[in-house]
Amino acid sequence: MSSYSYQKFVYWQDESAFDALKTNIIADGVSLTETKKAVCSPLSKRVDLGYVLPSTWGRFELCKRQLSWYRKSIYYGKILLVSSFDLDEYGMRYDVLIRQSVFKPPSLPSEEEKAELVERLSYKRARPEEWDDIASLDDEENERRLNVMGLRGVKFEELFVSHCANHANFIEPAYFILEKDERVPYSICKTSHICSACMEWYNIVGCSFGKKLVVPCPGAVLFAGLITNRYYEVTHWRPNAGDDEDPA
Repeated sequence: MSSYSYQKFVYWQDESAFDALKTNIIADGVSLTETKKAVCSPLSKRVDLGYVLPSTWGRFELCKRQLSWYRKSIYYGKILLVSSFDLDEYGMRYDVLIRQSVFKPPSLPSEEEKAELVERLSYKRARPEEWDDIASLDDEENERRLNVMGLRGVKFEELFVSHCANHANFIEPAYFILEKDERVPYSICKTSHICSACMEWYNIVGCSFGKKLVVPCPGAVLFAGLITNRYYEVTHWRPNAGDDEDPA
């Protein structure tokens, strides 16, 4: 029994491997839930074992632009599987382990420093074109979303700088802590100013780092029940960690 009140194991699989696993899991009487809208839904404590098919990433209109990061990533075309328990008994090694954290950021950027992060070449090369296409968004819908988040008097264009800077900090970190001489980047905004945190949860953004500290976006709070402004530890399993070693 895990001592963590929140823990999720993340796997990326090709279709044939997933089909084999699905057959074995169903035979063992384990419930498997397909997510057809918000890809962060399997992160909910209420979902023991959930999966997202490649077609789903382009289907959910609310997050379609944001999920363009997936369509440009190394995981494009793969099936995402999120479990509340380790699937090692099925011969599977998780890609990412997500756990609760008590982390508090030592410093956060000013608006000017966020703008500097967005100007970094590493971010500009990594970002999908569709992600930047906010001109086509409906102004009334954006206003409604901002009001729901309690962000009255803020223009979406201003908020978008925070969205971009947060992803940029997981690509080439300016805000991080050191653990065993390795950089651990962290979210640089509170929940209301973060977008598509699932990109960090699922290792689509920031995959070169062994560990990240991620705050949920409003969608993850709404659809997965994650805690507002709480940091979660996201550990990327890497082969050089040792086959028998728990990277967390």
